[in-house]
Amino acid sequence: EGAIVVRRVVTEEVDGRSRVLLDGEAPHTSFHEIWMATPEMPLGVDPGFEARRTEAPAGTTVFRMVSLPPDEVMRAALAAHAPEGIDPDGFHRTKTIDYVFILDCVVELELDDETVVLQPGDCVVQRETNHAWRNRNDHPIRLLVVMVGTS
Repeated sequence: EGAIVVRRVVTEEVDGRSRVLLDGEAPHTSFHEIWMATPEMPLGVDPGFEARRTEAPAGTTVFRMVSLPPDEVMRAALAAHAPEGIDPDGFHRTKTIDYVFILDCVVELELDDETVVLQPGDCVVQRETNHAWRNRNDHPIRLLVVMVGTS
């Protein structure tokens, strides 16, 4: 299976004229990091290639493409090494509001009391709740996510 490549185009203004600042592959660690804005840098900054936390700090907006592997691959990776804040079953809670757009295939959003089946084009507003994502397909799928740190 081939790696998903995400092209990122970022604009800027110089001397009153708009132009392209960056055009190329988005940095990729466990996510494709597209852009990040902080209270100190409201127009944003290139997040670079260094490993990022799952959670966006308070007042920070993170724009990323998540490549979600098939559920059995994800569970095996989490059993070997679950990042801080994520349990071995994939459940986690972040102090963020997440705007999630489903790009590819069917995916399940598992909550404490129910599971929601989502189709491409569906949107989720995740509001600091405990959840896990389930990709029951046999290939990775993509989620477009904007995370806004709340505290």
